[in-house]
Amino acid sequence: MKRWLPLLASLGAPLLIVLAIVASQHREGRERSQALPPLLVGSGLIISAAAGRRRHRGRLLQALQASRQKRF
Repeated sequence: MKRWLPLLASLGAPLLIVLAIVASQHREGRERSQALPPLLVGSGLIISAAAGRRRHRGRLLQALQASRQKRF
């Protein structure tokens, strides 16, 4: 079960977006707006994860460059 947990967690946000799209297609009129919060949350989670990865990679690159400068 432990090896499946990261996989399931990584699929959570995309599945939330798919669920919101399917739900909005099955609703009519004003009820379609009820599918908007899951769509926004799923999109926000994906954007947040991408920004975090980019920040982390930038920090790793800076640390690597700093360690190279110390050597030479």
